[in-house]
Amino acid sequence: MSQWQDGAPEAVRQAAAAADAGHPEQARELLGRALAQDRDFEPAWLWLAALVDDDGERRYCLERAVRANPESSARRQLHDLRRVEPHPPEEAIPFADPPLPPEPANRRRPWRMWRSRWALALLAAVIVAAVIFGVLRLLDTGAERVHIAVVTSTSPSGATGGQEVLQGVRFHVERVNRMGGVAGHPVELLVYDDHDEPDKARAVARDIVDDGRSAVVIGHTSSDTSIAAGEIYRAAGLPAITPTATAEKITKDNPWYFRTAFSNHSQGTFIAAYLRHVLDKSKATVISADTDYGRSLADGFDTAFTKTGEVRRTLTLDHAAPNGAKVAEAVRAVRSDGDAGAVVLALNEKPATAVLRALRTAGVRAPVVSGDILNSDRFAGVLADMSRAERPPVPFSDGFYAASPLMTDSLSGAALEWAQSFRAAHGKLPSWRAMAAQTAADAAVQALARSSMDASRPGTGERDAVRAALAAMDSPADGVQGIHGPVYFDATRSLRQPVTIAVAQDNAMVSAPLQLQPYDGDPGIDPQAEIAAGRAVDFDGQILMRQQIVSTGININEVNALDTRARTYQADFLMWFRYSGSDNVTNVEFANALDPDLGKGKPVRSLNENGMKYRLYRVTGAFKVTLDFHDFPFDKQHLTLAVRHRSLPDSRVIYTIDRRLLELDQKTALRSGSDTNVWAERLPGWTATHMTQYKNTVGSTAILGETDIGQGVSGIYYDQYTADMSIERDVAPFLVKNLLPLLLLVLVTYIPLYLPRSAGYTSVRVASGTTAILSTAVLLTTVTSSLPDVGYSVAIEWGYYAFILLSTLCVLLALVSGRLAEGNNVVGWRNLTLAAKIAYPLYCLLVILIYVWKYC
Repeated sequence: MSQWQDGAPEAVRQAAAAADAGHPEQARELLGRALAQDRDFEPAWLWLAALVDDDGERRYCLERAVRANPESSARRQLHDLRRVEPHPPEEAIPFADPPLPPEPANRRRPWRMWRSRWALALLAAVIVAAVIFGVLRLLDTGAERVHIAVVTSTSPSGATGGQEVLQGVRFHVERVNRMGGVAGHPVELLVYDDHDEPDKARAVARDIVDDGRSAVVIGHTSSDTSIAAGEIYRAAGLPAITPTATAEKITKDNPWYFRTAFSNHSQGTFIAAYLRHVLDKSKATVISADTDYGRSLADGFDTAFTKTGEVRRTLTLDHAAPNGAKVAEAVRAVRSDGDAGAVVLALNEKPATAVLRALRTAGVRAPVVSGDILNSDRFAGVLADMSRAERPPVPFSDGFYAASPLMTDSLSGAALEWAQSFRAAHGKLPSWRAMAAQTAADAAVQALARSSMDASRPGTGERDAVRAALAAMDSPADGVQGIHGPVYFDATRSLRQPVTIAVAQDNAMVSAPLQLQPYDGDPGIDPQAEIAAGRAVDFDGQILMRQQIVSTGININEVNALDTRARTYQADFLMWFRYSGSDNVTNVEFANALDPDLGKGKPVRSLNENGMKYRLYRVTGAFKVTLDFHDFPFDKQHLTLAVRHRSLPDSRVIYTIDRRLLELDQKTALRSGSDTNVWAERLPGWTATHMTQYKNTVGSTAILGETDIGQGVSGIYYDQYTADMSIERDVAPFLVKNLLPLLLLVLVTYIPLYLPRSAGYTSVRVASGTTAILSTAVLLTTVTSSLPDVGYSVAIEWGYYAFILLSTLCVLLALVSGRLAEGNNVVGWRNLTLAAKIAYPLYCLLVILIYVWKYC
């Protein structure tokens, strides 16, 4: 104990001497006198703690020593006495702190109450209840639901595609609900099945009206059922939208019915134009069913075709007995007529199958054209299966055409994205029926929103408002911008859209190689000159442009040498065209080629069969690419190959997606075209994740003035075919390589917080923070050196900026803590340092969590 004697008051020196001489009672008395003179003299308290025998007294003395000197060695001794109640020794009682008043016997301290098991259980229960309540609130907003009735025929073998319609409606409504529903109200579908029977359709319609929850109906799927149910909807004032029924009578006498497809008059007229000016047939024989659908389609075709050709005869089949004598009689009539011309079918699937089988078996090879009801991959598969079952095989599907409002191989942009999402959910691409159903659901949801209808049981006023909202969609400006284009209704409340002709190919229906498209009033085209040149026709007062459809595909062999600074990459790929007509359609250019003169070279394979041509090319070159580095290094880029015709506008040639490519899974699509055992992507530090191909329209909207006319004309638009490979940066190796130095800087900046309290360490702390700032700036330059000049901060830069801010705060902390140390403000220095030790890792954790939330 002799270490305390030098410089100690006289009483303490005497106490030390008495203790060393073996007189502890005398020493304690002397220490009491010393403390009476100076209650905060640390050595006296330490001596007294060493001399007392009771642990409670010893703790009291040590605590008073720490109070006198916060850095006293007594802190270490107190750790062993933390469970002992302190009380002053006899010598310190005169100047000890006065005692507190005793607590009432029946009163418990709050902190002890919370330590009880029941209190902890209650707290846990409250937390769990709060979490469950929050989850339930997220799952159910509590808003009233709006209802849409959907009526289809869901039989798996239904020819009207009822299941496809239901899938299309559900898929769209699910997306609507994920985005908040209709003005915050979830949409609920009420699904009914009419079994494709008019009587059942009437009963279902009455059930919907009696239920009273639906503000609009989507359905029915056939013309006969739509007409039957339409009587009920009209009487009840309930608006309905059919996606697939095309008979004129559905909307002609019923202002409450709309449709998101063309009418039979429209498609009959277009079939007549296609038969006359594309298939070059001046004579035709019509075989129709004795139904509203059959009669209206046959009438529409007959009215239009007889203006430029001859309808040899119209043969009507009994809808109730399609396989009877009428089928054989109709086939005999066609076969016996040496000049019967093409055959037009206005039939449902079952009688059409029987007629086609009989025609082809009888040796009739004339083109057969039908309405939209036979345009399905399932029907094409039925024909293909029939052909394979015959010995020898009979080409039932050869020369079979069908009208359609939409074709999957012609989709682009949002429509193609929707189709790919549909395929991911249902395992197949959507049919035109599913796409028309999506359009019907889109129109219905928009009408509900525009009508401000939010009642769970809509009355007459709400239904009137929904019907008025649908009727107001009568022009592109007032319609709905759907994923397949503008949605608006004509005077017959049918969707205004062109008709596409599809042809059977293997087990699918694909866009026919030649199409007719309505002239859209483009002032850059002289329609009379186009007609004179044979590139357009005037049919029934409507100008139709001849359009070549080129089935196109790109199979990438290899992509490499991505230069992110120059924004270029190298590609080697196979490209093919399947078409009919002029070879000029293969005169294409690569819109994003680095060399504007890059050509496709000579074909490596050429085939000509039955009027169809196939050309395969192999192309290698460098291509420009648009890169977005906002999320660097978590960025996802798109490597595109854009192909378009050098001179022909989109009114003359369309490059559609080869149907086989649409059906490929992503694993196969990303394999090399030259070696399927390897990946097409050869980019170190990147991984290819997705491959898609689509068509879109590009061109100039600027005025292109001509010197020989008084007014400029609009720019020219081209159909562009694009292959798009999505790639993602390999983030983990990148972060390990580039962020390890930053991590070390974080540790180096954090360690000085543990240096002792001394003004001499202030310069060390300041130097540590300043060095970290300078080093971070150098590291950031190195990390972003692979990037081109961009006018924005990339994701990783924000992380470096966050650390620079942290280092700046550390420098400021060092300066403030230095001032506290110089002023001997021990408590202030300790509190500031402790706060920094805690805040530093929490700040780093917060930055990491923000990045994980945003990019993972």
